[in-house]
Amino acid sequence: MIKLRSFAKINLGLEITGKRPDGYHTLRTIFQTIDLSDELLLRPKPGSQVTLSGSDGRVPWDDSNTIARACRLIYENFNVHGGWDIQVTKKIPPGSGLGGGSGNAAVMLLFLDRHFNLNIPSGQMNELASRLGADVPFFLFGGTALGEGIGESLTPLPEIEPLAIALFIPPRPVSTALVFSRFCLTKAAFPSKIQLFLRRGDFSILENELENVTFDLFPEIREIKQKMLRGGCDFVQMTGSGSAVFGIGPAEKMAALPQALPGAILTRSIDRKYYQEKIGVWPSGKASAFGAEIRRFESYRPRKTK
Repeated sequence: MIKLRSFAKINLGLEITGKRPDGYHTLRTIFQTIDLSDELLLRPKPGSQVTLSGSDGRVPWDDSNTIARACRLIYENFNVHGGWDIQVTKKIPPGSGLGGGSGNAAVMLLFLDRHFNLNIPSGQMNELASRLGADVPFFLFGGTALGEGIGESLTPLPEIEPLAIALFIPPRPVSTALVFSRFCLTKAAFPSKIQLFLRRGDFSILENELENVTFDLFPEIREIKQKMLRGGCDFVQMTGSGSAVFGIGPAEKMAALPQALPGAILTRSIDRKYYQEKIGVWPSGKASAFGAEIRRFESYRPRKTK
C-alpha cells in the first residue's frame, strides 16, 4: 500500500486581468499551500483499471475524477499501464476554493512519473498538469508562488514567514463557473494590488476581486467574513471563488476563534520544502527546475501581521 498526501491552497489576493477568446478569464494571484490535506491510499492490482472510492459523497468517484484523468493522461502519453485501487480520505471539501481536486491530480502525476521512471521534464509536466486544471501546475511544487495567465504561469516567491491561519468552510459548495459567469470585467486598468504587496509585504493591501460576486450569490459567506473579523483576525479573505474564507493573525487570537465561530479550523501556512517532503513522492530535479526556469521577486518580503 502506498500513502500520498494532497495539500490545500489559499489565494493571498486574486485579481481578474482579462478574458481570453475561449472564454477563460486571466488572473493574477498568490498561491500559498496550507497544512490541510487529503490522503490517497494506493493499492496495485493486475491490469490497467483504476478504481476510485472516497469519503465524500459529493465528489464523483468515476472516470471524471481528476485522479482518474491524471492516470489516463500519463498512460496515453507515455504508453504505460498499471491497475490501482485508490481510496481517498477527503479533508478538503469540493467547491471550497482550496484546490482539493487539483492537488489530487498533481500528486498523482508526480507519483506516476516516479513509479514508471518516466523522468518527465519540468516544462512538459507543467503542460500536462495544465490540461487537468488551471491550479494543477502549482501543486507540482507548492509553497508560495505568483500565478498568472489562467493560473498555470508560475513565478516562485520567497517563502512567507509562517502564518497562523483560521479557516472556515461553509457546507454549501460554490460553482467556479457560476461565479466567473457573473463577474463583470471592467475595461479600466487599475494598479495591481498584488504587485504593490510584492513590494511592500503588507497584507492589508490584498483583495479578492471575486468576493463581491460570490457574496451576492451566497450572502452567508459575507457574514462569515464579518464574523472572522469580529473574532480577532487581522486579515480575512475568501479564497478562490469561494466558499472557504481564511483569516490571518497572531497565533493566540487564531486559537480563540473557534469559540466565536464554531466550525472554524486552525491551520498554518507550509513552505515548499515541507510540502515536497510530506506529499509522499518527489522526483529528483523538479524543485530546482521550478526556480531555474522562471524569474524571482527578490524584493518580496511580507511582514508578519500584528
